[in-house]
Amino acid sequence: MPLDTILLLDTSGSMAGRGLRELKRAAHAFLEGVEETARQTGLKENVGIVEFNTKARIVQSLTNDYLKCLRAIDSLSCSGQTAMFDGLMASLQEILSNGGILRISGIAMTPRIILMTDGNPSGSDGEDEAKKKVLAAALGFGPKWQEVGLPHPVPIACVGCGECDVVLLQLIAKITNGMYAIVDNVEELSTFFKRQVLLIRFAAKFASDLERLRSQVALAAFLEELGEAVEAAELAALQQLLLSMLVVAMADDDSSEHDSTPSATTPTTRHAIEAAPTRGPQQSSTALVPAPTSRTPAQRQPTSPAAPSPGAVLRQQEVRQVRSADGSQAVIVRQQEVSRQPDGRVMVAERVMVVRAREEPTPPASRMVAGARQEPTPPASRDRKCIIQ
Repeated sequence: MPLDTILLLDTSGSMAGRGLRELKRAAHAFLEGVEETARQTGLKENVGIVEFNTKARIVQSLTNDYLKCLRAIDSLSCSGQTAMFDGLMASLQEILSNGGILRISGIAMTPRIILMTDGNPSGSDGEDEAKKKVLAAALGFGPKWQEVGLPHPVPIACVGCGECDVVLLQLIAKITNGMYAIVDNVEELSTFFKRQVLLIRFAAKFASDLERLRSQVALAAFLEELGEAVEAAELAALQQLLLSMLVVAMADDDSSEHDSTPSATTPTTRHAIEAAPTRGPQQSSTALVPAPTSRTPAQRQPTSPAAPSPGAVLRQQEVRQVRSADGSQAVIVRQQEVSRQPDGRVMVAERVMVVRAREEPTPPASRMVAGARQEPTPPASRDRKCIIQ
């Protein structure tokens, strides 16, 4: 079975014009690279195209007919808002319906999603609620993968440009053990997509050598041979993504192809996503390890001032994964802003956002549900402001 990759592409109105042209150019280069990898190594890669604007649409189901994929890319147009949650749910549906696990030379590799966006997620309930839904959806590709019917977690590689929400992309990468990159302009998208191709070419070349697959030095040497000078941060991010895709070493595994898809008779649960009010958890787990930041040429990296001077703002953020009294897991994001007013006073604003996943039994006659439904709940965030004299 070929490797499965979903290209999840933002085609909202802000991508119109040059943004869409560069996105299409990068996607064309990606598909040409995938085809070249297939010719060089024999490793075919199924590619699916999902777009999201005001709503999401599976433009092309997973296939290794790259001409169909190119036509799907060429058919894209921009309009509307940024329904990122719907795009993630459509990607999940496609993987559940047509995806599987690649088995090659003693290893198995899970599918991956490459998410590209230039803005903030939107929805009928406002931007904050849209972000909570996106993070809840990310849990289904990460810690809650079994509950949505996936055979293994699926990492998400995020690339953002323009006015994208850097923190949100970073959280998606953390939750799914993927990676994220921020580029200064859309022309740099081609570099990101090219290195995604080369990462799989590296996996194909050394599929029978797990020691090399796990070696960052070997990956760096491979990329350098192909003329790609990759910075240390991006190299670490690429390696993390690859290691997340290596779901099992099969040297002693004689399982057959039917293991690559979930059984229809396996009991599953329906993911009921709710925004929980902030409250003290019973047990806190170790803070999530930050996903390495991929840095392409001329990339910007958000920085914070060392101290709040007049007119400056000091921003701090803490991300934790916790377990509540009822056994459910949650991701807590705590953001704090400290600013100095012209009169010398210091203002402190704090925001806490919680995304919690709760299980509900699936009705007996129901098959696994690819999506997640939104429950009406109290607000999941609280804002506090105080002024220090």
